[in-house]
Amino acid sequence: MHQAEPIPLEPAVPFAFRPIGVSPGHLSPTARPYNHAAMHKPRILLAMITAGNGHKAPAEALRAGLEKLYPGQFEIDVLDFAAEIGDTIFDKFTKDTWNWMLRHPWSAYYGQLLLEWVVPRALTRWFTARMLRHHARNAAFFVRGRYDLLVSTHYFTVQALSDARRKFKVTMPLVGICTDPFDGHVLWADEHADEIIVNSPRAKRTLERNGVRPERVRVFGYPLGLQFTAQKQDRASAREELGLQPGQLTVLQSAGGEGQGGQLEDFVQAVLEADLDVQYVVACGRNEKLLERLNDLKAQYPHSKTHLEPRGYISNMHTYLAATDVVLGKAGASTTLEALATGHPMFHTSFVNQSEKTNVEFCVEHRVGRYLPEPEDLVRTLRRFLEHPADLERLRANVAALELEVGTLEIARHLIETHLPWAVEARETVQA
Repeated sequence: MHQAEPIPLEPAVPFAFRPIGVSPGHLSPTARPYNHAAMHKPRILLAMITAGNGHKAPAEALRAGLEKLYPGQFEIDVLDFAAEIGDTIFDKFTKDTWNWMLRHPWSAYYGQLLLEWVVPRALTRWFTARMLRHHARNAAFFVRGRYDLLVSTHYFTVQALSDARRKFKVTMPLVGICTDPFDGHVLWADEHADEIIVNSPRAKRTLERNGVRPERVRVFGYPLGLQFTAQKQDRASAREELGLQPGQLTVLQSAGGEGQGGQLEDFVQAVLEADLDVQYVVACGRNEKLLERLNDLKAQYPHSKTHLEPRGYISNMHTYLAATDVVLGKAGASTTLEALATGHPMFHTSFVNQSEKTNVEFCVEHRVGRYLPEPEDLVRTLRRFLEHPADLERLRANVAALELEVGTLEIARHLIETHLPWAVEARETVQA
């Protein structure tokens, strides 16, 4: 890889500067001062924003990958960055906006198309820089002298840290991890980051079209949790562990981390009314009201052949996937690739934006999934699988033939060998 060109730096933040609403005494316990002379372990920041789970899960996966490859050699912080540095207004704005878009998907879809094809890229970058200017100042105060490597799985955090480097003499390397597997939309296109890591040639081409130099874009497999690449638990023991029925065709529908999955309740009711002989597990995320409504719906069909199992937020998704025959849900990247990595075809019921639409297109084009936008589509598909199980087996065979690459360990190794080689070399010298 070519070395990144030196980035012009502006004068440092005045010594008396403090982030708005934050003083050193109010920083999170993880935000302890970093003194290279007093601490021997290099520190890595994995910054994200928990708007849904799609940015947090890759960050957690990379931490696990780094700890597996380099046990005890680095201190690694996975931080909900805006909240951690006390930027409460920006944090609330970002999360509330995403939740609103989940309820009104047209806004995210057409908004992204507008940014991608109508608004000039320079204008988009100017606007986001203005929006992020206070966030960038707070970020500069937070990371300076504390970390040796900055990694971000959210585009706004990539931009804020990039601006912090350029304007406030924050000099450690910065790597963006694009969490849209088949898209590199304009908000990811920060030309001043040392690298942007993407998961497909298609995403690389899109980033380059949006102004990122080719040598700064690297392609690896998607960073999934290591539990999704471990030896798969057998279906019978997984169902026993989760308290599920052993013999029924089992559907797992994920509503995402925030419990916003399109017409989810309509899909559930349609299957109940069709009286299909299936076990229907719904992961409601953090949406307790959705969980309550589905339990009420279950009580309305006490004699249905459909065994409805509403569940709350799931932290052991790999076990649920091991217990499942059919995976259903919104076209989020983590949900889609976790399903494929564990050998399941993916059945999408909705997508929020253009990036999620590319996940649907990938599954349909490679015959490893289907798009089921209406409840009747799901009923028809499940009835077909009950009557002709070979149809589902053919889709599973297509998934196996895909040979999906998971990039967690490769990305972790690349981060250290490319951006912190001195840390490993120094440790090896001391051990020798």
